[in-house]
Amino acid sequence: MSTSPEVTVKPEVLRWARESMARSPHDVAMRLKLSETKVLAWESGEARPSFAQLKDLAKYLKRPVAALFLSHAPLDPAKPADFRTLPPELRAPFSVKTLLALRRARWQQSVYGEIHAADKNSCLHLGSATLSDDASKLADHAREVLGVAIQKQIEWHDEVVALNAWKQAIERHGILIIEVLFPLAEGRAFCFADADSPLIALNSADALNGKIFSLMHEYGHLMLGVSGICDMSEVGKAVEQFCNKFAGELLVPQSSLMGMEAVRRNKDNIWTEQTLSELSSCYKVSREVILRRLLILGRTTCEFYEEKRNEWQEELARVPRQVRKRPHPAKACVRRNGLTFTSTVLDAAQRDLITYRDVSEYLSLDLKHLPRVETLVREESSRYA
Repeated sequence: MSTSPEVTVKPEVLRWARESMARSPHDVAMRLKLSETKVLAWESGEARPSFAQLKDLAKYLKRPVAALFLSHAPLDPAKPADFRTLPPELRAPFSVKTLLALRRARWQQSVYGEIHAADKNSCLHLGSATLSDDASKLADHAREVLGVAIQKQIEWHDEVVALNAWKQAIERHGILIIEVLFPLAEGRAFCFADADSPLIALNSADALNGKIFSLMHEYGHLMLGVSGICDMSEVGKAVEQFCNKFAGELLVPQSSLMGMEAVRRNKDNIWTEQTLSELSSCYKVSREVILRRLLILGRTTCEFYEEKRNEWQEELARVPRQVRKRPHPAKACVRRNGLTFTSTVLDAAQRDLITYRDVSEYLSLDLKHLPRVETLVREESSRYA
């Protein structure tokens, strides 16, 4: 009986592929049904895997087989700073799903850079803000540059329209916005503040109003020029506090909120569920964002804010998780890849810069859905223009 021949690969490449997926030698050994000693021997150069074993290893580590034949271990792009709440010593390492989400975003960013000359004059001169700047003034300027009047925001029909409109307003200035799936416990969103092709990745598992706030929070990160993966907490982190204040002022401007009749007629610091829900619906943000803004503006107390926040968290825990209806593949494609990335790939194919096989790979799309994707891109591009 013939056996698969051994192959010559660089030990450091095998080690890089394993470590980049946060896998231990023991994990690899268990998956490939080998001894840990054998895996360590591969990575030290004392033994060589068979081609069949290398294929199994590549599949487990989510790499093409060709990547394991590289002549040297590549230098992976730096991961975004970890702005999660827990102190570093208590944080669990990122899961495979999160690492894959980060890798996917970096890959899309590189593809975009290769087929499109990114606008290096992005709005607000990304990276020019500092923590000593006035976040409220920066938010006012951002709203002006994005061209979204507060009355237009209030008139949007719902959170779906709001999220799409905010996305397009930001994407028009050369910022990629994508959605990727990873555990919410590990982050609500992340961003790469690269000068040539800045990117914001929202967690597709998040609620609509959560995505809206995360989008503006990460936009604040880009203003500061600071890449990061965030859970939106303010605990002890100056950058997160600044970005949350920026997002809050941008989405719920002080002058607008204080001018609302429901706010003007309330003479105490207690707010009914109905009023908070009405204001939430008006600005297309969560009730917590509204109450947090009222707290910052001195219109409620820390005690009332914490009481309501705990109440809402308990309410959310009691509600059974709804099984979301799977969207049409074309809609999922545009949402996942973002309008800018999707339209750039389609345009490149039409100009014969890339093949339609590339289109399928770049968009993770069965080409039978391509006509519908093209229609959606045209419709979405004109809807919020």
